[in-house]
Amino acid sequence: MSERLIREVTQAVNRDVGHRVRAAEKAVSRLANDLLRRDVALRDREAVARELYALLAEEPDVDWMFFGNEAGGLVSVGRLADSNVVFLMTDDFRAGVVREFEALEGGKIGRLRKSEAPFDARGRTWYVEAKKTGARYWTEPYLGLVEPILGTSLSTPVVDKDGNFVGVGGIDLILTQLSRSLQTLDVGDNGRAFIVDASGHLIGASGGVSPVTIGADGGHVRLQASAATDPIIHATAGYLGRYPAVAGSSSAEPSVFSFSDPEHGTIYAAVDGVEPAALNWTIVSAVPASDFLTPVFRAAILSIGVGAAIIASFVVLGLAVVGRTLRPLTALTQAAHAIASGEWRDVPKVRRNDEVGLLTEAFTLMTSRLKETLEGLRRSEANFAEAQRVAHVGYWERDLGTDCLTWSEETYRIFGLAPRAGAVSLAEAVDRIHPEDRSSWSKAATEAVRGESRYDLEYRIIRPTGEQRIVHSQGDLTRDMSGRALSMFGTIQDITERKRAEEALRDSEEQWRAVFENNPTMYFMVDATGTIVSVNPFGAEQLGYTVDELIGRPVQDVFYEADRDAVMRHAAACLEHLGQAMSWELRKIRKDGSMLWVRETARSMVIRKRPVILIVCEDVTERKRAEEAARRSEEELREVIETVPAMVWTALPDGRIDFINRRWQEFTGLSLDGVPPADWEPEARFHPDDLEHYMSRWRASLVTGRPFEAEVRIRRASDGEYRWWFESAVPLRDEHGNIVKWYGFLVDIEDRKRAEEALQQAQAELAHVTRVTTMGALTSSIAHEVNQPLAAVVTNANAALRWLASQPPNLEEARQTLGRIVRDGHRAGEVIGRVRGLLKKTATVTAQVDLNGLIEDSIALVHGEVRGHRVTLRTELAEDLPPVAGDRVQLQQVILNLVMNGIESMKKVADRPRELLITSKSEASGMALVAVQDTGVGLEPKDTERVFEAFFTTKAEGLGMGLAICRSIIEAHGGRLWAEAKEPWGAVFQFCLPTYPDDSVSAAGT
Repeated sequence: MSERLIREVTQAVNRDVGHRVRAAEKAVSRLANDLLRRDVALRDREAVARELYALLAEEPDVDWMFFGNEAGGLVSVGRLADSNVVFLMTDDFRAGVVREFEALEGGKIGRLRKSEAPFDARGRTWYVEAKKTGARYWTEPYLGLVEPILGTSLSTPVVDKDGNFVGVGGIDLILTQLSRSLQTLDVGDNGRAFIVDASGHLIGASGGVSPVTIGADGGHVRLQASAATDPIIHATAGYLGRYPAVAGSSSAEPSVFSFSDPEHGTIYAAVDGVEPAALNWTIVSAVPASDFLTPVFRAAILSIGVGAAIIASFVVLGLAVVGRTLRPLTALTQAAHAIASGEWRDVPKVRRNDEVGLLTEAFTLMTSRLKETLEGLRRSEANFAEAQRVAHVGYWERDLGTDCLTWSEETYRIFGLAPRAGAVSLAEAVDRIHPEDRSSWSKAATEAVRGESRYDLEYRIIRPTGEQRIVHSQGDLTRDMSGRALSMFGTIQDITERKRAEEALRDSEEQWRAVFENNPTMYFMVDATGTIVSVNPFGAEQLGYTVDELIGRPVQDVFYEADRDAVMRHAAACLEHLGQAMSWELRKIRKDGSMLWVRETARSMVIRKRPVILIVCEDVTERKRAEEAARRSEEELREVIETVPAMVWTALPDGRIDFINRRWQEFTGLSLDGVPPADWEPEARFHPDDLEHYMSRWRASLVTGRPFEAEVRIRRASDGEYRWWFESAVPLRDEHGNIVKWYGFLVDIEDRKRAEEALQQAQAELAHVTRVTTMGALTSSIAHEVNQPLAAVVTNANAALRWLASQPPNLEEARQTLGRIVRDGHRAGEVIGRVRGLLKKTATVTAQVDLNGLIEDSIALVHGEVRGHRVTLRTELAEDLPPVAGDRVQLQQVILNLVMNGIESMKKVADRPRELLITSKSEASGMALVAVQDTGVGLEPKDTERVFEAFFTTKAEGLGMGLAICRSIIEAHGGRLWAEAKEPWGAVFQFCLPTYPDDSVSAAGT
């Protein structure tokens, strides 16, 4: 018994899952087929949204449908838990933020409800797998994007009418519905049925167990079956986790097993795999043995009670024998009373051959015939009532003596009233008639009662809700034997919808007639012989005719003579393909002989059993003239392109060249025809040193769609010389933002490059002169720095001689003194080395530079100047300042220049301390910032930028080149140099340089 129960439960669950899976597979097939069959514009997200909305409305077993395209965009429509239908879609049908909109009737997009996270369909598993395999793909279960409910997706590739892959469509199967279905299963008092996936997570379960729980971070997560709070699910899932082979049976029937649980004793369970196997789900049913033993105990107790009842029954048996004779008559009497009161009751069978038996048999036959008659009458009444309801036709009867009306149920419904017993007064019925129609109703009713005319009338009624309806009522008089009118019987029909349809049809006919007569478009109808059978006034007027002049004429008469054969070919082709629209462009001739171009769209159809062609003509004369002008303009533009002193090209969206001008061909020696592919390779055209940089920038522009700019050396075909060119390219986009073409040009900048090199060499010469000038100002400071170690060397040498002249010689003291001589000699050498490095004229060398160390070395060079001018010099250097990549000598020149300028600005300061502060720090933007701040005469706000101009100076003896050169050095290193006035006095000069990781800087300096 236990095994049969759990096996039946498992099979029932599998049937339910199979039904949902088949419905999903049917829906996804229809989705892919309809998108192709209905030729939906798959680039238009609104068109896709309308199609998905219509499909969802026709698939009650599907909750969500979606489509993702090759741009990463998404359109999805589905029902939320509150039954609201919404759209999920990305902007411009491309990868981006998912937004939720209301879904309005007909698939229109309503107001924005909220925005979700960024989304790219191309990275989703359902998209990748469906595109890769070209087949349907079931995803693993997941939590929803909008609501924390469990679902799985079935996706399929979508192709266009040419068989090209355009995206992936699919449906989302909401698995919460499975749990609701499981609740309806009878699995005993404590039994459970549940479904798990391959990872052991719950898909659905009976007993109110949710497959979703709250995680440690407060978010929704999926629930492991072995972690469920329900003891039966927890115990069974744990057993299957320990013995996975139990669930691995390949039998066609569910596998039944049992195990012991400390809390519930023996538990019987069954497992079965879900079809299709691609879902990799397992159905489990489990029932504790106690659920089966409890009914056994109840049966035992019931047996005891039944035994006692049997003993008691013998007591009353004798009494029953006495009443046996009277029972048939009593039953007949009761049945007769019940039938008389309208309650049907079957007559019990009596197997007796006496008078009582014959009476019972006759009574039974009579009641059966009566029952059949009554049932047939009820069926007829029910069919009549249903016919009234379907046709919206009711009946009425008017008693002319009392002026009371008897209505059918449908008549009550037509008047918007609840059916009730009794008659309806004529006054009450008249109150429901529209006030404007009461007089006509009264006249018609009076004439019908008098017998002057038959009662047949249409009028309006007003329901209690205020709604107006239109009814058609007709009836005839009922007379007695003497011919006196007794009553009137008739029908009433609600014809509101028919009247509205007729009105709509009339409006439509009037609208189409107005369109045909007054639309500024030419309409023609031509029969199979090519004769004009109809034309609108505008069409006739455009050709200079009246309508009557054109009807009956051959249609080819109004066409340019050279196009008449084409007219007849098009007409014949149109008649061969009934219902198919065709278009062409031809020339027509007006009555005055002038010509106009028209675009005709025609469709053939059968009207009154004869084929005709309906033609819509659009005057495209101006467009043709514009096209001709554009063609001439294009030819002129091409001529200009061929003569400009630049190389011009165009390329397809993927970067393949499809046009080059004459200058391009002459310089490179290449053309688009007859050139081996190897000659087009970048390695054959570009300088090897420029190739990698150029190609990386071009590939980046192709991927991002950003404009492309580069300077590159290209080999000239005539002599093999490389010349510098500046290349620029911009994309042309369509209305959807997609690139349709690249346009590029190259300008020869060889002469400019040579001029720039000459300028850079001149700037280097000038910078060298500035360094020498700066060192001239530092001469006394440097002499002081050198004299100090030299004086120490002399002093220590004399001391060493004295120690050696002692008797006995003090060799230890002499050794220490000689060590100090060596140290001071190195110290003097370092000073001289720093000066030589600053003055030496060398090429720029990029290497790792420690700005803090460079500042300290520079301070050592200006130590004499600082002391000579009584300046207090302080530093605040960041300990974690990253290195920069640059030329050490050039950057030291900038620091020395800024420090010397600060010292010179404080020469004449006497009323405040002379302070010079040098700081360094790391910026959040990844830049290293160095500032030199003084308390000198300061800067005027108008001069904060002018001080960096060449030959501008605020010093009588200055050249005005130092700061200009400093700015050019900093900007060449990718940085920025600027000045600010300092309150209440002084100025601050700051520069920032990009920092690099140690390994990057080291690599740059190698």
